[in-house]
Amino acid sequence: MPADLSQTRVMVAVFAMHGCGPCEEFLPRFTAHVERFQRTGYPFVILRPGAKLRPGQIPVMIYNAAAEDSELQAFADRLGIAATPTTAMLTRRGVTKLEGSLEDAQIDQLLYAAAQANR
Repeated sequence: MPADLSQTRVMVAVFAMHGCGPCEEFLPRFTAHVERFQRTGYPFVILRPGAKLRPGQIPVMIYNAAAEDSELQAFADRLGIAATPTTAMLTRRGVTKLEGSLEDAQIDQLLYAAAQANR
């Protein structure tokens, strides 16, 4: 699980699995969209282990849904993750969850909504 997300207003989480065809098709497209948003000034950051989150950044977490990590599995259970890939936007007001390999327009809509929630 990430270090300290207490100061974030929104985060994006993707649950995927190795060997899942839709996941393997979706993840490179999803990360390309996040990187495009980063280049145009949106404060998204794909958090890697050990990475630090700066105030105002929007963390994007990519989780291995098959990991044998009880804390991660409890988190997935709380969100009701039942399929991979599943992309979720978490805000203090609730969770928006989208299952399956999203279309490009859906990815953009989710990232725009996350940017708006971050204001």
